[in-house]
Amino acid sequence: MKKIVGVTLLACGLLLAGCGNETAKETASKQEPKNETTQKEVKSEDIKITNKEETYYTYDDDYTGEKQASYSATIKNESKENIDVSAINITYLDKKGHVIGSSDDSTAWVSPSVLAPGKIAHIRNQIDLDPEDELGKAEMTISPEVTDVKVVELPVTGEMLDANEDETFLVLRGQVKNNTKEATNDITIGAAVYDKNNKFLTTLYGQIGDTLNPGQKVAFEANSPFLNFNKMTQPNNYEFFAYKYVYPEGTAGEGGDGEVTE
Repeated sequence: MKKIVGVTLLACGLLLAGCGNETAKETASKQEPKNETTQKEVKSEDIKITNKEETYYTYDDDYTGEKQASYSATIKNESKENIDVSAINITYLDKKGHVIGSSDDSTAWVSPSVLAPGKIAHIRNQIDLDPEDELGKAEMTISPEVTDVKVVELPVTGEMLDANEDETFLVLRGQVKNNTKEATNDITIGAAVYDKNNKFLTTLYGQIGDTLNPGQKVAFEANSPFLNFNKMTQPNNYEFFAYKYVYPEGTAGEGGDGEVTE
C-alpha cells in the first residue's frame, strides 16, 4: 500500500478539464466492453464474490450545481473461477426505502472487469439526484459470469495522488508500461484510498484506449468523484492496480480477432 507523502494542488484549469460528471477518460469510453466468450458450465453457488468495502454519500457539484450521489466499493473473487464482473447495478434508496436512482442512468466503472481467483476489483459510480432527494442507502448487485478472458497486471511508475485546492477531488497520475509481448488498446486502472487508520474513503478509476505496443509506457489519470476531504478524515494511503485484457481467439469483441469461430 502506498503512503501519501504530500497532497499537492491541481491547477484550476486542469480541474475544469478533468472534473464534472464525467472525466475525459470516461467520456472517451463510457462502458467496459462486454466480454463475449465461451462460457464454462459452473454452478452459481461455485461463484463467490465478497464485498470487502463500500461507501456512499451525496454532494453538490460546484460546477453544475446539481446534487450527486456517489458509490465506491472493492470486491474480491473468492471462487476458483476466472469471472467477468462488468455486469454491475447500483441502486440508490431514500431513508424510506424508495428508489431515487440507479446506475442504469450512468455507468458503474470497475477495474479490472475480469477477476482471477483471489483478486480484487475497484468499483465506482455517480448519478444525478433531484435536489429534494435524501440518500439513505445504496445497494450493489453483480451478475458474474465465468469467462475465458484473462487479465495481466502491468507495472506503474511515477505515481502521485493529487487533490484540488479545496481537497474535494482526487486524481492519481502515473505511467503504465506494457511489459508483455502483445500490443493492447484496453487498459484500466483502479485505486482505493484510505485514511491513517486504514478506513476506506473512496475509489478512483482510469482507462487507456490508445494502442500501447510492447515495451512502451503511457501516462494515465485515475479520478475520484467529489468528496469533501477538507471536512472529513484526510487520505493517508492508497493501493492501485493497472490491467490489460487478453481475449481468446474467436472473440468478436474488443481485443479479440474479430472472427467468431465455431
